[in-house]
Amino acid sequence: MACWSSQGFAATEISNIRYWSAPDHTRVVFDLSTEPDYRFNIRGKLITLEFSDSSLHPSLPVEKMIGKHGISKIIFTTADDNKCKIEIMLDQPLKAEVFKLKKFMDKPDRVVVDIIVAQAVKKEAAKERTPPPVKKRVIVIDPGHGGEDPGAVGKNGTYEKHVVLAISREIKKAIDKMPGYRAILTRDGDYYVSFSKRLNVARQASASLFISVHADAARNRQARCSSVYCLSTGAASNEAAKLLANNENLSDIIGGVPYGEGNNQSDEIILNMFQTNTINLSKTFAAGLLDEIGRVHCLKYPNFHEAPFRVLKLLDTPAVLLETAFISHPQEELMLKTGKFRKTIASAVASSVANYFSGSSSAASASDTSKKEDNDVPTLKKAVDATRPMETITYRVRRGDNLNAIARQHETTLALLLKLNQLKINDPLYIGRKILVPVAKRETAAGRLLGEYTVQKGDTLFSLAKSSAVTVDELRRLNNMTDSDVLFSGQKIKLPQ
Repeated sequence: MACWSSQGFAATEISNIRYWSAPDHTRVVFDLSTEPDYRFNIRGKLITLEFSDSSLHPSLPVEKMIGKHGISKIIFTTADDNKCKIEIMLDQPLKAEVFKLKKFMDKPDRVVVDIIVAQAVKKEAAKERTPPPVKKRVIVIDPGHGGEDPGAVGKNGTYEKHVVLAISREIKKAIDKMPGYRAILTRDGDYYVSFSKRLNVARQASASLFISVHADAARNRQARCSSVYCLSTGAASNEAAKLLANNENLSDIIGGVPYGEGNNQSDEIILNMFQTNTINLSKTFAAGLLDEIGRVHCLKYPNFHEAPFRVLKLLDTPAVLLETAFISHPQEELMLKTGKFRKTIASAVASSVANYFSGSSSAASASDTSKKEDNDVPTLKKAVDATRPMETITYRVRRGDNLNAIARQHETTLALLLKLNQLKINDPLYIGRKILVPVAKRETAAGRLLGEYTVQKGDTLFSLAKSSAVTVDELRRLNNMTDSDVLFSGQKIKLPQ
């Protein structure tokens, strides 16, 4: 009589076990060959999972010592009736969450056990409740991906999750050195943090800025350079931004977050009601960040772009996403692994933060003086320029405007614009509002002959403006270019000689 082994009939094979610790929980993942039929029980210091019609891969041990927060060991057993039992022994009675994840992309079907490490949570909460000795602006730095979600992978096997964490740590160091600032990381290890938890870090810390750090990737191995994005509640500003947002928004699924977490329809309603001003502030910071990054590395686009990134959906904190370089580009992959590049990017980010808030402090000092208004237009103060009068005109805010764009359009600085109008950096900029802007001076290119130049591969507006000793805005004006126009090889443009 033929005799089949119990494994021969098993529909689901438990093929692998993986585990790691985050500050508030330890995660254990069981990889499976198919979607399982299972049940679980949590009682005291024991979590039991029972799988029907299943088998264990031969590589799995009978007993696995773990040594992670809250867990001592895991025991695997099989029965004659095609059943497997997994027992997770805890150090102490702890809360736990057990759920399954369906096969997705290169991830197999999984059963996930999250052990909530209560003591760690209490320590972190106590740490947050302790106020810093001096009130500082909090900047949240968000290293993308982590844990189950590696992000993009370079040709030489470099993981995005590792390089962006290293860059984020450098950014934190640079910001922490700045008087009056304090940086917080959303993760400081190789574990995944859901979108909702990343955003909660910013909310709980009353963050002034949120910067999500990533490394770009493309099928075209020649694609390179940095780019900056901010949130759009509508359509993306271009197809590339849309594709990037779609890919980044999959992180929760890849990272092993139960379906539906933090994606409530009411969130979208609240977002659209309150976030217009926050998005404008995000655009202001994005423009400044792009300018600083452009000083140390090439730019993929001359302007920031917009797309509906879930990780940027904060109601009252300006938020941007920085793609530091292309991990899919062989040279940039190597560059991302160097301390020099990481520190250079960190320095540029820190400078952009300082520049952004320097305008705020100027506005704050101006707001201490009395205000005089005429038809909603603030009167120019003598404090703006005590030595010589400044010619100004009235500008009416239009849809899509932000202070940084208005400043560039009128060839002035954000700080001066804020001071002229006695504004703070977070004051609303509603459509139709009248503000004072200085009359643009066009002396830089005056008196210089204009020559025709053929754009070469690798040229950017920033590099050409720098070599011609003019600003990017002046170069655009000379060539009747808008903020959305980009250069292409072979294009004929005018350059001051």
